[in-house]
Amino acid sequence: MNGLYLAASGAASMLGGLSSVADNLANLSTPGFRRMLNEVESVTGGGTPYQYALGSQAPVIDTSQGPLRGTNNPMDIAITGSAFMVVQTPNGDFYTRNGTLAVSPDGTLTAAGYPVLNPTGGTIQIKEPGTLVVGGDGSVSLNGTPVGQIAMVESAGTQMAPLGASLYRTANGETLPPATSSQIHQGFLEGSTGNEITEVTSMLGMMRSYESSMKAVHEIDSSQGEAIQAFTLNA
Repeated sequence: MNGLYLAASGAASMLGGLSSVADNLANLSTPGFRRMLNEVESVTGGGTPYQYALGSQAPVIDTSQGPLRGTNNPMDIAITGSAFMVVQTPNGDFYTRNGTLAVSPDGTLTAAGYPVLNPTGGTIQIKEPGTLVVGGDGSVSLNGTPVGQIAMVESAGTQMAPLGASLYRTANGETLPPATSSQIHQGFLEGSTGNEITEVTSMLGMMRSYESSMKAVHEIDSSQGEAIQAFTLNA
């Protein structure tokens, strides 16, 4: 019975891993995307005396630095370091590293389609056309006049959870403190922390593991059925 639990739970955990890999592949070209990883361990308990495979309830975010790609577009920015920008959404303030900037019709500076917040929680207004310059500390100027600063917050040592659409939150709901050692680079975009070769290799390995686990489930189930039938006939 222990083998059946372990094989079946292993197959289920592989399905969770395949979902994360598929998401990683779909976001290879998304600026600032953090690759998702699933952890699996063998445990005993949970109301059963048997051993089984337990996958992480939520994927772990790869917090390594993504590669920077030069675009020469002043509306593109990339962060080096572990900081995130703070953006305003209809569901609250969240975090992003997607540095695709734009100006909304009402003059609000946005990143990843959401208003970028300054260190005091306000938005940054771009009220006229001109030359936009973003400094390494997030300071923003238009035609040489300061118009605000992009808030950067420190995520080092904090578990982040993906929300989709390039947005993240802290796993336990805490508010991140201001960043002190990260920098913004104008004219660059940060690439995903995943890459096609790694993800495809991971996907193939998980598919093989899933198939092996399901094969084991069928074999164990068949063996148990034969054992029960033999016991019944001999009883």
